[in-house]
Amino acid sequence: MNEPNIITIKANGGSYYEQDVIINAKECQLLLDKTNINASWDLFCESVQAREGIVIQGNYQLISYRIDGIMRPLH
Repeated sequence: MNEPNIITIKANGGSYYEQDVIINAKECQLLLDKTNINASWDLFCESVQAREGIVIQGNYQLISYRIDGIMRPLH
């Protein structure tokens, strides 16, 4: 069975708790888009917020992502 594609985030403010958020195929494309990075990131965050209710921008630190079973750091 394939592992889901995820982004791992950590709440701002000194929390050590990391949260995995499953991302869909369109969000994967937006996350990996290198042509219009800022616009794609905004669309990615809006999509996650609409689906999961998580407001990433300003509230979470980016840790890593896993797409197609490959884990990579985000920042």
